[in-house]
This record gives sequence, structure tokens and C-alpha cells, in this order.
Amino acid sequence: MRDKFNRYDLILVTMATLLVFGELGNGLQAVRLFALALSPFLFVEVLRRPLFSVYYYRYECVLMAFWFAFAIAFLYKAEELSESIKHVIYLICHMLIFFEIIWSAIKSKDPQRSLTLGWTLMLVMTFPVAFYEFVNDFHLPTSVQDTGEVLRINGVEIERRFASVTFGNLNSYNTVLCWCLPFLFCSILYPKRGMEMFLSIVFLFVTIFIVAANSSRGAFLCFGTVLVIFLYCYLHIGRHRFLLLSVLILLFGVFLYYVYEIFFIILERFSTTGFDDDGRIENIVKGVDAFLNSGMIGIGIGNYAVIMGRDYHVAFTAPHNLLLEILVLFGVFVFVGVVGMFVRLFCFAYQGTRYNWYMFLLFFTCLVFAGIVDSNYVMKPATWAFIASFYVFVDQRFNRGINEG
Repeated sequence: MRDKFNRYDLILVTMATLLVFGELGNGLQAVRLFALALSPFLFVEVLRRPLFSVYYYRYECVLMAFWFAFAIAFLYKAEELSESIKHVIYLICHMLIFFEIIWSAIKSKDPQRSLTLGWTLMLVMTFPVAFYEFVNDFHLPTSVQDTGEVLRINGVEIERRFASVTFGNLNSYNTVLCWCLPFLFCSILYPKRGMEMFLSIVFLFVTIFIVAANSSRGAFLCFGTVLVIFLYCYLHIGRHRFLLLSVLILLFGVFLYYVYEIFFIILERFSTTGFDDDGRIENIVKGVDAFLNSGMIGIGIGNYAVIMGRDYHVAFTAPHNLLLEILVLFGVFVFVGVVGMFVRLFCFAYQGTRYNWYMFLLFFTCLVFAGIVDSNYVMKPATWAFIASFYVFVDQRFNRGINEG
């Protein structure tokens, strides 16, 4: 086992698994503390050997340095200085998570498998808590939503039991479930053994059940779209096509039969409101207005809720959009830099193997659709861990344990 797994693989597994603790600890979240504990080793390694330069990640280093300096420089615009400083501290912790994942992947023996294991362990560890919440309508202290939630559809009130696990609210948990999709599909597309494929299919359907029970339109749309991309990839690989499709159809039929009421609620929400959401549209329109009024340099880190509530009278001050959040808070320069990251990811995948291209399709589709489910993405470690994992899966230099045959 030692020849296939080293300490850096263990770091990758641990980093991803620690995401399961979510909001527990508030600012002192487990994954942030782990990143801070690792940082001296990262700095020493970088000083000894310029790993990021060797691996052509100088662009990311310059961007993150500029992003952090920009956030510090614009503290003079802080509406609540303590809140903005707190967000700056979180930002540097999350940048450490990003670079530590890439650093560990460079040094590990099988980074893609290690990240898959870590994200899958994190996912499975949430299942017991989620089902306990559904059954008992009891939630951890981290939950900002109360028991006894009610969903109103066509004037009818329906009891809405939900699961948020440790992530604060059901949208945040749904987003984390979406982040896990590419790793499950990777295990189905390129399993090392049959049991890995079987377990991944089981975990996939449990995850779909939780998203459906949480009746999240955005997350369900993400699942549906990523599933279509996965089927496209699988049919082109050509392994056990008929067997897999038969199993999926059978499981989906049984699943739909037993949870029809849950699907009915989601379908009703789509039929009555579609994708319209006055709160989200209001945030987009007024968020762009705030961006323009800032001279396109951003309103400053930690200021979204205060400025959008006070100056723009937004009823629900949560952007629910990853790119909008970056644009409004940090302005056009950081926004263009982040878009440049995604262009580089495309280039890595395009220059890589068929496997890297399939992973790009899965990760990017998931990022686009899951990026409109939650809010405060930049302040959540899972976002940065997912993007760093995206790099590891589309850069062919990390294809150390994948058999594409």
C-alpha cells in the first residue's frame, strides 16, 4: 500500500474529509485550522523548490497575491471593519487550502484517487445526520433554519422537512452535495474494481434522494445536467453500456416509485415559478448597479449585506451567484482574473487526454449550476477545495493512477 499512497495523499484525503464539519467552530472551522497548521510546511517547500513555477501555476500565484492585496487595500471602504477583517482572514485561509491541495497533489502518488476518496468519505459521513434530520425534524445548532418549515405551493401549505447537516442551511448542504458529483462519476467512469462502481452508484442515488427531499430546484437542475454529461462520457468510453444503463433505469424507477411525492413537490415548484425568483433577480440587477456605481472596482470585501440592504433596499441580501459575488465585491480586475482561471482549466483539459476532457465537462457543468444555489461562496472552504480539485483532475500531469483503457 505504501508504494501507492504517501503522506501527501493522506493530506488530500484529510483536507477533503474535514469539510464534513462545515460551520462547526464558526471561524475556527476544522479545515481552516488544518490549512493553517500545514502552511509552514508549504512555505518552506516553496522556498526550497519553486513547485508552482515548475507546474506552470505562476498565473494562479500572481492572481491570488493580487486578490489578497486588493482585499486588504480596500479595507478603507469597510462598512463594518471587524466584519471585513474577518472576511480577509477567511480569504487567506481559503487561498491556503487552494494552494495546499495543488502542492500535495504535486507531491502525492495518486492525487485524483486521494481526492475522490476524501470527497466521498465526506459525503458519506453526512448521510446519517441528514436522514436523522428528515425523520425527526431536528437540526444541529449550526442550522439557521428552524424546525417546522412550511413550503407553499398553489396556496397549499406542505410540511418541509430538510437537512442542512453542519453547513448552516439546506442550500449550502445542497451545494456541497453538488460539489461531490464529479468524484462519484469519476469512480463510475474509471473504477479500479467493480465494488467501487457499485458503491458510487448507491451513494449517487442516496445523494439524489437528499437533494430531492430538500426540494431544491437549482441543485436538482445541477444533478440532471451533470447526469446527462456523465451519460455522454460513459457512452463514449464504451464499458458495459447496456449493463449500466439497465441498472440506472431500474434504480431510478424504484426510486421514483417510493419518493414520487417529493418529485411532485419539485415539479410543482418548477411549473408554478419555473426559474423565476424575485429575490435572486433583484440581487442580480441591483448587484450589477452597485458594481457600476463603485466605478467597477467593487464595493469591498465583507460589505455586500450592509450596502445592498441599506443603499439598495434588497429584501434578501444574498447574491446566490458565485460570479456575481466576485464581481460586486472585488470588481472587474479580480473578476477577469478568475475568468482567466477557468480559461486555463479549459486549456489544461484540451491539451490533456480524453479523461481530462471528460473531467472538465463534469467539473465545469457542476460549477456553473451549483454556483447559483448558495451564497457567500468565497467565504466557504468547500468552494476553494472544489476549484483546486478541478485543477488536479484536468491537468494530465496528475494522471498517475488512472487507467483509461
